Parts: sequence; C-alpha cells; structure tokens
Amino acid sequence: MACHNLTVGTARASTAFGAAEGSDTRLGVAHGVLLSLSTAVLLLGLAVAILFTPLFMHPALDQAGSAAWLGVSSTEVHWLSDQTVTELLLGPATFTFAGLDGARFYDAAEAAHLSDVRLVLAGFVLVTLLAAGLVAISLARGWSDRSAWMALARGGLGLAVTLASVGVVAVITFDTVFDTFHRILFPGGNWSFDPSSQRLVQLYPLYFWQLAAAGLGVLAIGGGLLTWAIARRRARRLA
Repeated sequence: MACHNLTVGTARASTAFGAAEGSDTRLGVAHGVLLSLSTAVLLLGLAVAILFTPLFMHPALDQAGSAAWLGVSSTEVHWLSDQTVTELLLGPATFTFAGLDGARFYDAAEAAHLSDVRLVLAGFVLVTLLAAGLVAISLARGWSDRSAWMALARGGLGLAVTLASVGVVAVITFDTVFDTFHRILFPGGNWSFDPSSQRLVQLYPLYFWQLAAAGLGVLAIGGGLLTWAIARRRARRLA
C-alpha cells in the first residue's frame, strides 16, 4: 500500500513538473521573438513619450541655452516649444504660428521639415501601439505562461544592451550618429539649417539633442532593466 501511494505521488509530481516544463514551450518561437521585439519597441515608445512632456522639454531647453540663442526669456522659449510640440502631436502640422513679434516663427523650409518629422513620428506611434497591443494580448492569454514572461525579459534586456552599446558610440561620435540618423529618416536632405538665422536650430540647438539622447538612454535602459528583472522573477516563480 505504501509503495502504491509512493508511486502515485511520484507520478503526480512528475505530471506537475512536466506541465511546468511544458509551459516553457507553449509560446511559439516566432511569437516569442515578436513579443520580445514588441516589448523593446513599447519601452522605447514610452521613453520617447516622456521626452515630449514639459517635465523634460522645459529644463532641457533651459540647459541648452535656447533663450540666449533666440534672445527671449525662458518662459517665452517654453511657450514656443509647447506650440511646436502640440502641432507635432495634435496638428494641424502647418507650423505657421506667429512668434512673439507677431511674424511667422518658422520659415517655409523649417515648417516643411517639421511636417516630415510629424510623419516619421506618426509612423513610430503606430508601430508602438501595435507593439503594445501584441504585448497586452500575449500577457492576457499567457499570464501563467513562463515562456511569455521570458520573452518579455529578453525584450527588456535586449533593449538595454543595444542602447547601452549605441550610447557608447554616440558619446564618442555624436555628430556622426546625429547626421546618420537624419540621413536615414530624412533622405530628402531638408534637415540642415543655419543656426545664425533659422529658428528651428536656435530653439533646439545641438546640445538640446545631446540632452534628449542622454534622457532617452537613461529612460529606455532603466525601463528595459526593470522589465527584465520583473519578468524574469515572474518566470522563475512559474517554473
């Protein structure tokens, strides 16, 4: 009788262990890779969204010396940037609003470039929303699926490692990286402006973009590592 009970208990334990092990392979390879990529894109999108808020924009503009470039006050710089960001995010994306002197703030070339930026931004937002949908559906269906959480962990860690590697290169050769980034996204070449006369690069000078790149790195790497730690812990508990 004791041997029988021991055999039954062992069989049940083996079944339970097998079920736990089986949860590792419930997610297909292609789905797992896509979920990892979607996690990375979603984290990157969230980091970019934070950079567009006044919480980052206003201090970064002050630190970059935008007020001195334009010859206006810090409050006025914040207002001009808020107008620009509002049109980028909500439209109408004509960028013909008047500056503090009553004249059009951006010239035609600057407005055209900002319109191109809005198209790129809209595409990125769409991809981010699709990534968020995939992550949400995957977790809703596989909340107890260890492989889903492992995919999330890989996505977070992959983003952190990738951005840390790119960050090292960017610190050394920021101008080259900045130039390459614009050449890829804006092949038309309408992204080079004169800082002595054109307001787009006076409002957002090069140092502002260095601060933005640093902020993006800190937010995305931090979010990636946090996601990796939380998802890995969840996966271990499911194991």
